Amino acid sequence: MRCVLVGGGPIGLIAAASLRADGHTVRLFDPQTEKPTMSLALAESTLRLLERLGIDRLPGETLTSVHVSEKGVPGSMLLDAPELGYTRFGQIVPSEALEAQLSEQVSDVIEASAVESIVPRSRSLPPCVTLATGEVIETDLVILADGGRSHLTEQLGFIPQTRPFARTALLGRIRLSQPVPGRAYERFVGTGPLALLPLGDCLYGFVWSLDPARAMQLVDDLDALRALLERTVDPILGAVSIAKDPVAIELVERWIDQPYRPGVLLLGNGAQTIHPVAGQGLNLALRGLGQVLDALPHDDPDTAIAQAMARWRTDRDRTRFASSVLESIFDRPNPLRRFATATAMSVLDQSRSVKRQIAEAGMGLLS
Repeated sequence: MRCVLVGGGPIGLIAAASLRADGHTVRLFDPQTEKPTMSLALAESTLRLLERLGIDRLPGETLTSVHVSEKGVPGSMLLDAPELGYTRFGQIVPSEALEAQLSEQVSDVIEASAVESIVPRSRSLPPCVTLATGEVIETDLVILADGGRSHLTEQLGFIPQTRPFARTALLGRIRLSQPVPGRAYERFVGTGPLALLPLGDCLYGFVWSLDPARAMQLVDDLDALRALLERTVDPILGAVSIAKDPVAIELVERWIDQPYRPGVLLLGNGAQTIHPVAGQGLNLALRGLGQVLDALPHDDPDTAIAQAMARWRTDRDRTRFASSVLESIFDRPNPLRRFATATAMSVLDQSRSVKRQIAEAGMGLLS
């Protein structure tokens, strides 16, 4: 099968490598614009997909525990991989390092050309891609993995549903003087959840959901950001220093119920953008890719994609709900809510079976 992919981020690169490994002909178009650097929480399901592609030596840090807490509240919950019967929950990886390895693996199919337009499959013609150079390509399948604001998505008539969170995410990297190896933190602090993702060598990626005006103030005042982070993170982690200037990204939940047309599939932020509190956006998209890869050998592309996306939709809706509800619950500062969630976390921390279900959902291992 002939495949054209648009977008050279992690999802487009992994899709290209996977399709080629399955024997398909691949061309990937990416104008090579500067991409943001992020700290990616790769779930176990994603690591298994990468291992099948021969990518099993990634930089970063193996994730072996997750600590969930709320500032000023005594209750907390610790998910520990060995205690729950796993060697790891996943791995935290710098996005630029993952993209470099993937790009090297598929360098011969990457072309630095922009795609001007896409025409889906018709009854008599295959999908057609037109490049900015004027080249016209007939293919069997087009995968769009070029982000949620792509002009191609709009051109193809995909109409997203949106729900603003009235929050802005700060993404950056910090160093902590007393890190706990392999442990990520989900810290609810009243302003919005703060996730800390270990990258090794005292380095952590952070994602902090904040009021938009406050977020922009902190982008412009790194001393204030450092001081606020030091007061906010778990005190056992010690002193905080800024390792990389943060960027601010408006948080909007966005999804397309049917992210495909005949011969065309959306993957990643083009199909859905979810709250980053649980770090599941990339993993969710790749679970959708996995469903498609499993279905393609058994049907024509359009039937395979329709069936794969129908199965994936349940996973997407469950992940969307879980990611959105966490902030809405912990965003209410009243004492009764704080007492209730503190009690709930303390109770859940004593239940190995419940913690195992939570961990498996994050690892992408629930059916």
